[in-house]
Amino acid sequence: MSNNTEHIVKILSIHDVTHNVRSYRFTKPPGYRFEPGQATEVSINKEGWKEEKRPFTFTGLNDWPYLEFTIKSYHDHKGVTNKLSSLKAGDELIIRDVWGAIAYKGE
Repeated sequence: MSNNTEHIVKILSIHDVTHNVRSYRFTKPPGYRFEPGQATEVSINKEGWKEEKRPFTFTGLNDWPYLEFTIKSYHDHKGVTNKLSSLKAGDELIIRDVWGAIAYKGE
């Protein structure tokens, strides 16, 4: 995969972790792989938000049939995390290829 590949993914579910932290599970593109600790750039697939890319680290496991992020929303800002908190299952995100050098080495 090149660094510019975009994938449109659908939100499957959103679960509250705390009052301002949510876990987002979304569809996994065929062949999409990551290592624990890697991230991707995410944007919201809505007019005016598609180019507002923000990096997020995956919080799920690569062998799960879906992808997952756990994201804190800052409601005092009008940015991406605030907009994410208004999304529902069925809404779409745009993810790109994985990157990052953080790697789990075991205990």
